[in-house]
Amino acid sequence: MESDFLYNRLKNLFHDSGFNLLHRIKASEYDNQISLSRRASNIMPNAKSVILVGFAGRGFWEILQGFLKENPQFRETREDWIDEYTVLRFMSASRILDDAGVDYAIAFPFVSAGLALDFSKLGELGGVGARSLMGILIHPEYGLWISLRGAIITDLEFSQYNEPLSFDPCPHCSKPCISACPANTVSEDGWDYNACMKFRLSDDTCRDNCASRRACPYGKEHQYSEEQLAHHHRFVLKSVKKYWKKI
Repeated sequence: MESDFLYNRLKNLFHDSGFNLLHRIKASEYDNQISLSRRASNIMPNAKSVILVGFAGRGFWEILQGFLKENPQFRETREDWIDEYTVLRFMSASRILDDAGVDYAIAFPFVSAGLALDFSKLGELGGVGARSLMGILIHPEYGLWISLRGAIITDLEFSQYNEPLSFDPCPHCSKPCISACPANTVSEDGWDYNACMKFRLSDDTCRDNCASRRACPYGKEHQYSEEQLAHHHRFVLKSVKKYWKKI
């Protein structure tokens, strides 16, 4: 099928760029399990599929560092390298889809328009991971060390789609993430987002690191480097500060 050929071209593009997570979800299945305001059909009424793009483990950061070394101007003129690099690679994907005459739309979780989609739900349906106590998805191999970077909503239909994982490790785990949190924001009931953010705004203990995330027994060999996690934390905290100023 032409659509599968295009998907493989996109997959090769993203994989070569460090995005080793590419999952296909039927738009109708996603829409049927999400609130009306966050449906893919709101963004694209004739949507048939959603291609979810992300990365897992350390490989992405290594490829990004190579790109920054080869493109010093990009490094010096961009503030959030990961987001800017993500947009750059999606622009390359757009050219492939435009040349093929495909109808599509792109959404990112790091811009306000991206909030129209529930990326965690897409990740669950597409088999990226299962919900964890930490509030983020957990993968059987990569653990909590995954990042969803964008989605392509399209009228393409594929011969195969990814399925949810039969994986739910947290209920059977000793839960070291709970005791590791210095602010006691992780419990049997899950992650207290507001308490976590308030602590991070008032204390530097978790400025560059997350003890609970590192304590998780899944995917330890794929943990982000100190440099990468500090980069993620810096820009998460920046967005949180903007949010709290508005409320």
